[in-house]
Amino acid sequence: MPHDNCDNNCDDNRDASDLPTAAGVPQYRAGAGDEAAMANWRGQARKALLKARIDMPLSGRIEAERSICQFLTKTIAPSRRPRQSCIGFYWPVQGEIDVRGVMADHIAKGGAACLPVVVARHQPMVFHSWTPQTEMMPGFAGIAVPAASAAGVPVLPVLPDVIIAPVVGFDEKGYRLGYGGGFFDRTLAAFDHRPLVVGVGFAHAELKTIFPHRYDVPMDVLITEKGVRHFS
Repeated sequence: MPHDNCDNNCDDNRDASDLPTAAGVPQYRAGAGDEAAMANWRGQARKALLKARIDMPLSGRIEAERSICQFLTKTIAPSRRPRQSCIGFYWPVQGEIDVRGVMADHIAKGGAACLPVVVARHQPMVFHSWTPQTEMMPGFAGIAVPAASAAGVPVLPVLPDVIIAPVVGFDEKGYRLGYGGGFFDRTLAAFDHRPLVVGVGFAHAELKTIFPHRYDVPMDVLITEKGVRHFS
């Protein structure tokens, strides 16, 4: 197998001997058990990777996003998932990959989509239904959410079958480096069921390890412009 944890259906077309690099991310030099040093390193890595994402040349970004969306469309295709699957995704910010077109296509084929809504700090997120016609308003941290959610109108949460999660960085075992708020892992831990977790990000964001916390949940699938990797 070309990658650790990649099953026989792996579509990643990267050369297995091509070790990942992440420009600008410092080497971690403290001990493995130094939590303060690891937290500091994660902050530096996050800052460097966000800058690299924002600084991507436009032509390269457009081509990479096109490839990622094509791989994502195949991953959630009715041949692999029930046609009526509800897919949780995200409203793109800070140079994240825009998958709204893929979601609109999924809805047009009979599926459903939903967006995460932060109800309070240090609490799990809930998911509210979304369609291309949904009115949006700024929510937590200025990120757009369905207008009814932002206005405090009671909305019945939905449970996604699949969650598409943006990554700031990722490692070879499928762990995701996010923004550091812990919302993603708290949300997964609160579910009665385990949705399929599909991470999406740019290939330059790969790290040897993100030094995951003991409560971090690895992704099931990772999609970059270089292909699809399966970790479960």
